[in-house]
Amino acid sequence: MTTVVDPVDSSEVAVQERIARLEHDFGDLDDPGNPLGAQQFLAADERQRLLPTAERLLDAFGLNAEFVPIGLGGRLGRLDVLARVLRVVFRRDAALGLGYGLTSYLAAVGVWTAGTPSQRQETAGLLLAHGRMACAYPEPPQGNDFLRNRLTAVPDGAGYRLGGRKEALNNGARAGALVLFADTPDGLSALLAPGPAHPDGAGIRLLPRRPTTGVRGCAVQGLAFDGPRPASGRLLGPAGGGTRLAEHVFPLTRSAGLSMTLGCADTALRTTTAFARSRRRRSLASLHSSRTRTALVNAFADLLVCDCLALVATRATHVLPRESRTLGAVAKYLLPMVLTETMDDLSIVLGSEAYATSGSYAIFQKTARDLPMLGLGSAGASASRAVLVAQLLRLPAFGTPPDGGATGAGGDPDAPCATGDGLARLFRPFDAALPPCEVWENGLPADRDSLLGSLEESARHAGGPLAEAAGVLVEQLGVLRDGCAELAARPVGQPPGPRAFALADRYALLVAGAACLGVWRHRPSGGFLAGPDWAATALTRVAGRLDRAAVRMPEAPADHLLTELLHRFDDARSYDLYATALGRS
Repeated sequence: MTTVVDPVDSSEVAVQERIARLEHDFGDLDDPGNPLGAQQFLAADERQRLLPTAERLLDAFGLNAEFVPIGLGGRLGRLDVLARVLRVVFRRDAALGLGYGLTSYLAAVGVWTAGTPSQRQETAGLLLAHGRMACAYPEPPQGNDFLRNRLTAVPDGAGYRLGGRKEALNNGARAGALVLFADTPDGLSALLAPGPAHPDGAGIRLLPRRPTTGVRGCAVQGLAFDGPRPASGRLLGPAGGGTRLAEHVFPLTRSAGLSMTLGCADTALRTTTAFARSRRRRSLASLHSSRTRTALVNAFADLLVCDCLALVATRATHVLPRESRTLGAVAKYLLPMVLTETMDDLSIVLGSEAYATSGSYAIFQKTARDLPMLGLGSAGASASRAVLVAQLLRLPAFGTPPDGGATGAGGDPDAPCATGDGLARLFRPFDAALPPCEVWENGLPADRDSLLGSLEESARHAGGPLAEAAGVLVEQLGVLRDGCAELAARPVGQPPGPRAFALADRYALLVAGAACLGVWRHRPSGGFLAGPDWAATALTRVAGRLDRAAVRMPEAPADHLLTELLHRFDDARSYDLYATALGRS
């Protein structure tokens, strides 16, 4: 199949224009007359299906091109841009973002990483023709899959004959191609196989659909490879190379997938703000209530913290590939926890409306059901925490920068540093200058921890309202180092134990704090991000999670953040780092 696509302009202006077009096509989510409004997505969710009108819109927009590398006729060049585009979809419906978009990306990235030229061309052709893909990644020991089950693959001529079953896949029935990890005589191997929607997909039996509490529009069901005509697949990469491929792919999926879901949290905050503004003055849920104002400001600050971390994690695949595995795991581990807390706090403001299934605020309960589902999968929280614990065991070997200097965490003067342009590119949300993603670098062990290595240097620049919270982060970094040294000194063969899990929490929060400090330090010269108020409030939220008694929320920055929140609500702009203009009637 030959697909002709116009050359892609990857400049920030072009990215914003592409996002603006998709926002315009979707229109105002709150407009009851919009065929792509909240009420229509709620009705589709009730029927447990994706909204057909929305799927046709994404076909017309060519959303699948976002998952195809530029060199193969698509628009995929940077992971942070991919996530920003998909936020537009997740802001409307997480099931649509997952079912139409993210699931196909999760499968396709394995082909871009290890496929032959013909496999890449074949996959690009499928996606650019609006086809779907599904994947069955290997389940790590710390994973959280629905059921533990494995696939087998036996050599059969030019391909491999598949056997076994996978109990829960999203998009399985609609997939034109499958990326599967199966046991072969050479060990775990990755294969590309025709899906049930492909003419060559015979021999695959669909298992009953599994109902889910969230993302109900996604068709989650199993596949059994036990038909009278056995299904077959072709290797992706070398035989026995499945585990290695998965390790290289996870950094590209963890960070981008979690960054996309910030669109869901944006809708939840916007819905709660609308509710608070509609309450009478004496209501505890009105903006005249300090409790409500605090909940809204905290939620806004948490979204900014999450976006700083998401920005660093997605851009690290380009700038710091050997550290991207750890940063992707931090995002996968921390973001669901923070967003769950945010949803809980916002639900208190909404009261009974947090459970409403109809009316002006019903989209909140749908978002509250959807968000927890987005943190599941083969690289879920437990598997991500295991990556963080492994990093903690390496930290003592990296050493401590002399005098907290501006070197990497290993004290290497040639390492990326907070003042160097290399690491600076990690923190600039509107910077399009990124090197290509070196996928096979991101599975190698990191020899430094650049984020923690930048924290003390960035904190020295944090005066005014940022100083107190930045000081708490530096103090907690010392506590982390001491804990890691104790962990490394345990007897040989002794497992890390519960202490390591507490240190993993502390490590993840410090990385998030370093990301916020880095974004503030390398901020643009004008606009909201140029001021200190957002960073002071965001850092206070991080510091408060590390030590609740150590720092208080600064009053003036919190008031300024509330003003910005209400301004973005009135001006229909997103609550992330980009303040994207949303679709309007």
